[in-house]
Amino acid sequence: MKRIILDLTKPKIEILINEDTEIYGVFVGKDEIQLKSELTVTHLKPNLKSLTIVKAVVFDISSFDMIGNLVIKTGAKNTDAYLRLDALIMSSEASARVIPSLEITENDVKGGHGATVGQVDQEQLFYLQSRGLSHKQSEELLVEGFLSNIIDKI
Repeated sequence: MKRIILDLTKPKIEILINEDTEIYGVFVGKDEIQLKSELTVTHLKPNLKSLTIVKAVVFDISSFDMIGNLVIKTGAKNTDAYLRLDALIMSSEASARVIPSLEITENDVKGGHGATVGQVDQEQLFYLQSRGLSHKQSEELLVEGFLSNIIDKI
C-alpha cells in the first residue's frame, strides 16, 4: 500500500488516488503559529482503498483550521475510503476547527469520515500527576498517546 505524508503547510492539498493509499498528516502548533489548509482526496478509479488521518495539537495561542474533502467520482465503484481529522487543544487560548466532508457520485462504495476537537482530560492529567509526574510531563505523555498511532506510521 502506498503511503503519503502530507505537507500541511500548503494551503491547498489535492491527492488523486491511483492505488491503495494511506495518507497521514501531523501538525503541532506552538506560540502564535496558525495553520489553515484544505485537503481533497479524490477517487476516480474502481476497487481502490484509501485511509486519511490528520492529527493536530495546538498550544499557546496557535490555531489549526482544516477542511477535509473525500471525493468519490462516478466510475470509482467498490471504493473503500475513510477520512479522519482530530485536534487536541492544549491551552485556553489555542483553537482548532476541523470540517470533514464527503462528495460521492457513485453507488456501491464505502465512504466515511469522522472528526474530533477536544481538550486534555483534566482527570487524566490529575491521575498522572498523582503518580509523580509533573504537569508538563503529564501533558507530554498525553500528547504522545494522542499522536502515537500516526507517528508510528511516519
